[in-house]
Amino acid sequence: MSKYTASEVVQLPRLTAVGAMALGEQLVTVAKPVKRQLAKGIARALVALSSSHAELASALRDQVSLSEGGEASEDTVQCDRVLDGCWSGLHDFLTAFTKLPPGAPEAAEASSLKAAIFTGGLKFLQLTYLLEWSESELRLQRIRKNGLDARIEALGGKRFLAALEAAHAAYGKALGVTAPAAAAATAPPSVREALDAFTEALRAYVIKVMGAVEPDEPETQELADKLLAPLAGWSVGPSGRGAARKSGKPEDEAAAPPPADPPSAEPVAADL
Repeated sequence: MSKYTASEVVQLPRLTAVGAMALGEQLVTVAKPVKRQLAKGIARALVALSSSHAELASALRDQVSLSEGGEASEDTVQCDRVLDGCWSGLHDFLTAFTKLPPGAPEAAEASSLKAAIFTGGLKFLQLTYLLEWSESELRLQRIRKNGLDARIEALGGKRFLAALEAAHAAYGKALGVTAPAAAAATAPPSVREALDAFTEALRAYVIKVMGAVEPDEPETQELADKLLAPLAGWSVGPSGRGAARKSGKPEDEAAAPPPADPPSAEPVAADL
């Protein structure tokens, strides 16, 4: 008797690594409110999917090139994470004050500081290493030039500023911007391997979800529809790549799996 693997039974839309990351986030998000309703098999598959999604996100982040195709050293990756945490911490610190009752002077001051420092929020932390350093440097210069540091300290944020300055300085050295760059210690994680692992986990998850549907129990179909809604609604363009692609932006061909037949209207195609 022939045995079928998840990759032979379930047909998925073709996904780039970035598209898979977005789709995975959607699937994990829609499953959170109904986690306690899930059968053990689905719950285990969801854990595996979440884990592979986290590995994919990590691989994508650490794969980002520095300049001229250089690879990120372990020191650079660590410094990047520390700097991200410092900027995020300062952002959260100011945000906390904005939640004070209306009319509180600290709330107005914190809102003003957030608007001056975090134009566009924390999106700059998702840029490539060198561009993130530039954005971080510009924000620190703005803080110093406009006396925002004194205003932050008046709110009690001196520790955040000190940590931020130190993290930014270390980041510049690790990148070779303010000091000669250190040689890359190890190669970054393989995005392709992480994408393949995520895809297999997704197929297994789809099988578990669809396998729990009972014809005489409409609530099981409703749950499956809810869990797989992001996949069922995933838009695929003429190139076969996911809707997460920005118009006009080149894609990493190495991150995309080999061409496959266009997906059907349903998220799952059984070839049994």
